[in-house]
This record gives sequence, C-alpha cells and structure tokens, in this order.
Amino acid sequence: MQMRNFLAQLWSDECGFVVSSELVFVATLLVIGLTTGFSAIRNQVVGELADVADAVSELDQSYS
Repeated sequence: MQMRNFLAQLWSDECGFVVSSELVFVATLLVIGLTTGFSAIRNQVVGELADVADAVSELDQSYS
C-alpha cells in the first residue's frame, strides 16, 4: 500500500514538468545551432579543399 501511495504521488507530481520542457527547448536550440555551425564548417572546408586542388593543378615542374 505504501508503494501504491508513493507511485500515485509521483504520477500526480508536476514539479519536474517545467524543467523537462525547458530542457527540451534548450536541447532543440542546441541541435539547431550545431547543425547550422557544422554546415558552415563543411562549406568552408570544401572551399579550402577546392583552393588546394586548384593550387596543385597549377603546379608546373618543367624547366622550359
């Protein structure tokens, strides 16, 4: 009976609901920010690799 009362009290307790909602909101913002940041980093890395490829293709080892 004591366990049933304890579980009923936990079921009706809403103190942690706001904290959970806030954590979901913060986690969502964090994921959106990380996605944006990683895509910006990806674009910059692709640009740098394209520059390196252009520089390597322009190498000329002939002596003429």
